[in-house]
Amino acid sequence: MMSDLPDSGKTLIPNNIPPNVDSKSDQHSLLLEELARLKRWIYALACVVGIGTVILIIVISVLYGNLSYQLEHHSHAPKVGEQISKMLDRENEELCVTCDSLRLGPSIEEDKLLDKFTRKDDPEGEQCCVENPKQLLSMLNLFIERRYREEMAKGNIKLSNEDVSSDRENSPAAHLMGNIEKDMQDTAPGKQLLISKWIYDADLGFTQKVGYQYGRLVVPSTGLYFIYSQVSFLEMLDIAKQGESKPQSTASSSLSHYLYRYNIIYPRGGEETLIQNSITKCLGNNKAFGEYTSYLGAVFKLRQGDEIFVKVSNLTLLTKDPKSNYFGMFKIN
Repeated sequence: MMSDLPDSGKTLIPNNIPPNVDSKSDQHSLLLEELARLKRWIYALACVVGIGTVILIIVISVLYGNLSYQLEHHSHAPKVGEQISKMLDRENEELCVTCDSLRLGPSIEEDKLLDKFTRKDDPEGEQCCVENPKQLLSMLNLFIERRYREEMAKGNIKLSNEDVSSDRENSPAAHLMGNIEKDMQDTAPGKQLLISKWIYDADLGFTQKVGYQYGRLVVPSTGLYFIYSQVSFLEMLDIAKQGESKPQSTASSSLSHYLYRYNIIYPRGGEETLIQNSITKCLGNNKAFGEYTSYLGAVFKLRQGDEIFVKVSNLTLLTKDPKSNYFGMFKIN
């Protein structure tokens, strides 16, 4: 029994009690003092937190009240808006720029983007003018988009993340199929008319690492490309009394087929003819129709941002078969 009791020669003293404190009463008093001191610290900390919270609430209330007052009694426009308003409220001046400095491409759809502005003829070129902030925002958007394309064409912005070591199966390529619609038809003789609609994401049509916009293929990186296109024309003929066939219209006696490239940074409007072909119509006796096919294909060194497209001399005579009219490209190095 005696072996379970602690050694009478050793005194158990708490760690926080000095060794010179021997009596139990002194130990108890010291613990009470430590507890009282701890309570005072807690009360002081609580008071500081409470006072800080009150001060924070007061500051937030003052700021909120000041902001509400300013919003209710705000009598002037923001600085930027005020400057724009002054610029637009000028009586004798207009904010106008040349339409060519906003134009993004040669298609009809892109020309219609400029209809948002007031278009005026000018000896220095057609002017696009703004009359309200909405038009100004549209003008800024076109400026930014045009600037982006210019920097991309100069090589300052990379259009594709193409890996040089990638295999040919993943190299840039595209094949488009004809999508001739009534609103594309035009019979004006002597004109070069852009085919602005192709099937690029259905049937056999596809684009791989090549951009597509408004009937144009966008070159993703500088290099050698094979470009090709075929168009088929079909013209119904009237048979005269003497058996001689005559076209139903007074259109030109020839048909033309062109491959073009466009880039904002190029001169003369940015367009350049790459290759072309012309077909002379053959009007024989007792012919009910005339059918003509043109194929173009060649290798070109293209730069990043070049936009390739097809033009013809007559959209009305193009056949409606998607597989008779096609256009594509692929990179060969």
